[in-house]
Amino acid sequence: MGRYVPALCFLNLGLLISSTACLYLGSILINIYLLPSLELLTSHFATVPYLILAIGFVLLLSSIIGIIAAVSKSRVALIIYAVLLGAVFTLQLASIFTSMELRNDMERRVIFQTGNGNVHNELKRYWDDETVRTKWDTLQRDFQCCGAFNMRTGFQDWSRLGNYQQDGQQRGVPNSCCLDEEEGGCGNTEEIYSDPLAYEKINIHGCMAIMKNRLLRDIAPVLLTYIACAVVLALITILAMVLSAAYVAAITRRSNQERDGMGLYQAPAGHNAGTSRYEDTTLSRPYPDTLDSGININGSLRSIRTNRSNYQDGSPHGSLHGTPIIKGDNHRASLYIEPSNEAGTVIGALKPCI
Repeated sequence: MGRYVPALCFLNLGLLISSTACLYLGSILINIYLLPSLELLTSHFATVPYLILAIGFVLLLSSIIGIIAAVSKSRVALIIYAVLLGAVFTLQLASIFTSMELRNDMERRVIFQTGNGNVHNELKRYWDDETVRTKWDTLQRDFQCCGAFNMRTGFQDWSRLGNYQQDGQQRGVPNSCCLDEEEGGCGNTEEIYSDPLAYEKINIHGCMAIMKNRLLRDIAPVLLTYIACAVVLALITILAMVLSAAYVAAITRRSNQERDGMGLYQAPAGHNAGTSRYEDTTLSRPYPDTLDSGININGSLRSIRTNRSNYQDGSPHGSLHGTPIIKGDNHRASLYIEPSNEAGTVIGALKPCI
């Protein structure tokens, strides 16, 4: 049973390192590449990074519990550990398939052509919805873009939304499009759409066009590497789960043996206190108790224990007291047992054989 502890500790150390890698990758996809912001194109942009984060968190927790359970030999902790590994394995399968779907969509570039309507509808809510405003301001600042689609003319998307101020004038681009954001804004009027030098004031490329190139360059290879590593990690997770289940079975089997008294052999107790039956059975005594170890004092026909009352003075067999079975140098003795009185079985006669 000692082989389970080092094996589980080694596997959990690998899972612990893998969990930190998953947490790091998921945080990069969410905070650096802002993939959840592209869920308008496909829900996989939000599902994949959050699944990776969930895998990292649960894997970190389960690996710590697994090391503690292996060292402490706790069945309850090992069962909890196996259940957590089952949940991790399910999340890993889900992340593998969704990552494959997302990578295929990015390679075909279909999602960047079919999501125009959803993106434009969200841009229309920019001036009224605080959540949408925060989201697009973050995108335009981090990716240095303005508007949604097209290179060089992406900022023109804001002119097609029909957003007007209270005085009836058309709004310009948000301040987050400016190269240098100012208090009064750099392109908050409709004149920015017709300005030939607009590129000197604002970012002119659409955010989706910028992100499409960056995702194909950076995220697609990362997803391919992640899929391969996730398959290996899923196999290691299954192996750790099987080992933990086997360890639980070994601990249960050993505890049952100890409870039933079958774990270690104990010699049967002897007739006298503090002795075993093997110690009582010796031919060095003049009247050995038994020649076997499993029968009570007076209940075996193979017993040569005698009733000490038969060896008192006056007994017809009293002369056998202390007399050896084999006499002389050239004689052999044969022994027979009279079965008439089992409790008082005695050596009946000695027949010399030549």
